[in-house]
Amino acid sequence: MPDNRQLNSLQILLFGNSHSGSHNLPGTLQTLLRQGTSKTVSALRAGGAPYLDERLDDQVSRPLLESSQWSHLILQAQKYSTTGLYNYSTAGAKSWIALAKARGVTPVLFPEHPRAGNNEEGMRIFRLHQQIAAEQAACVAPVGPVWDQVLQQYPDMTLHSEDGNHAAPAGALLTAYILYEVISGRPADALPDLPDLAVPVSSQRILRNAASAGVRQYPACPF
Repeated sequence: MPDNRQLNSLQILLFGNSHSGSHNLPGTLQTLLRQGTSKTVSALRAGGAPYLDERLDDQVSRPLLESSQWSHLILQAQKYSTTGLYNYSTAGAKSWIALAKARGVTPVLFPEHPRAGNNEEGMRIFRLHQQIAAEQAACVAPVGPVWDQVLQQYPDMTLHSEDGNHAAPAGALLTAYILYEVISGRPADALPDLPDLAVPVSSQRILRNAASAGVRQYPACPF
């Protein structure tokens, strides 16, 4: 696996559902990487919203992966039980990880954040993705644990949208900071304030610090 932190450009492909596109998450991640790495950066979210196992047969996703010299493949939309009572196959996620690594692309698993008011879901989804990475090595972004910490420490900060499921602008930015640090290997808390973002600068600082603390607590990449 190449050390993508040494590349002059970062070309990121993202497979996911609506959670991977809320509030232009790919565009925000692209902005952060340009600010923090001084590299040429592009980030593309593939169309549609199928689960990872369904993408294997959709006639679009695999050719897209093979169409360019991507540096990273972000994988979101692993099926999981909202109640925790059932198990779903992780074969699709592991297949995508293997396909990415065969092309020299760094795979990054993107566990979803917890739903509002659910204190166990974030860690459970994160642990599920850690289990996938234990069987097929990949980076795992600690999205759930970091969201849990921010929600506990800053209960007045709005991370969820009104539906209690998708991210609000601050939540999407928190996830982008986490993915930034996982992909770049550079601390999110060293990024500058960006007044043009739809999140107050004071909140940006809290979220950056939380992202860096979380990645230190839950190291993301085994390589």
